[in-house]
Amino acid sequence: MKVVQAEQLRTPDFLDELSKVLLSLIPKFNSPNLTRLTAAFADWVVVTSGGADEGRLRLTETLRSFFAAVSTEVSLRLMDVAPGDLCRIATALASVGLGGVRLFASLARAAVARHDRFTPEELVNLVCAFDKARFFHTALFEALARCLKMNFKEIAAKDVTRGMPALAMCGIRDEELGQVIGEHLPKKAPSGTLSAQEFCSLAWTLCALDLHNDKLFRAVFRALEDAAVVASETLCQLYEIHLTLKAFHQDSYSAYELEDDTVKSLRDHYKKHKGGCGRNFKLERNSERIHSDVADIVREVVDGSISTSHQTTLGFSVDVAVTRSRSSSAFMFIDIDGPHSLVRSLDPTDNAAVGHTARIRGAMILKRRVLQKHGFRMAVITEDEWRTLDDDRAKREYLRGVLVKAGVKEDRLL
Repeated sequence: MKVVQAEQLRTPDFLDELSKVLLSLIPKFNSPNLTRLTAAFADWVVVTSGGADEGRLRLTETLRSFFAAVSTEVSLRLMDVAPGDLCRIATALASVGLGGVRLFASLARAAVARHDRFTPEELVNLVCAFDKARFFHTALFEALARCLKMNFKEIAAKDVTRGMPALAMCGIRDEELGQVIGEHLPKKAPSGTLSAQEFCSLAWTLCALDLHNDKLFRAVFRALEDAAVVASETLCQLYEIHLTLKAFHQDSYSAYELEDDTVKSLRDHYKKHKGGCGRNFKLERNSERIHSDVADIVREVVDGSISTSHQTTLGFSVDVAVTRSRSSSAFMFIDIDGPHSLVRSLDPTDNAAVGHTARIRGAMILKRRVLQKHGFRMAVITEDEWRTLDDDRAKREYLRGVLVKAGVKEDRLL
């Protein structure tokens, strides 16, 4: 392990050679040493990868074989591996984009069966690894919510600020946990336990989960006013918090609502950094082709001007927008759910294979809730649904049905 930590030896070629030598020895490592080796190699890959393709690290076949062998070995001894080691292995595999459905499903079952043996920090680390790998398991994430709620006074604030976004991204909504956070977190902010940015991120998770606590939101606004420097992402979250409070809690929010000039500044910042073509994620190539195909078919189905990666007046980005031919006002938005907006569920079901169902990420749900509250028509389709359509005729009929269901009048359709 000391060799792995030597900076001058951390080259891709040497990593490949080490992987070849150690591949056959993986079953002989005890669990703590296997954990340290996996974490070290994953860190090495991230540091020396030399680039990513569509957000994924470029791995040689040797490295893929090495991490696949680790996954297989870990699967064989799940109930014998210490909770902390399970977390570190899951984190390492997620960081290199490996560790398949079977392994993470097995990790989830093992963790749920032994969740009382995990420290809150370990459970947060494990759930964050699942989130990074775009996996979701209801029982595991609910176990984290219970853990945070029951041990809130003892849990480090940083673990709360790391765990809640994972719950928000997968929609694990616990009203009691929201009340506990709203009651106790504002007391920690003035002491410096939480930074203004962390405090704001936590408030955003409540919005994403449709939870509300005026005490917490007031405290967040005060903390941000006192902050010397506020990160760009925090300003974007603050704007989304404002939109949510304005849309759904105007009666109570009016007492501490942000000034108009502040809102305008936040909206301008948000539009620059988040909306339209400048949105903060890049679609995979397959998704790009589907988005383009959907837009082309929409042009054949509805009377209006069609735009993709459209930035709404609020600043949110939508995949496809239909605007009236003689004006710039949009009357229909279409979002296309795919890898950028979904997490794969590992829940066992009777009708679907594990890992084949999905859940919409909380950030997308929040955006759509706010847009619909402002009166915009919103339709959502999935890439998987689109792939099942055989030809353009089937696609046109499918889109007509989707648009009518979303409220588009028949006379608007071609």
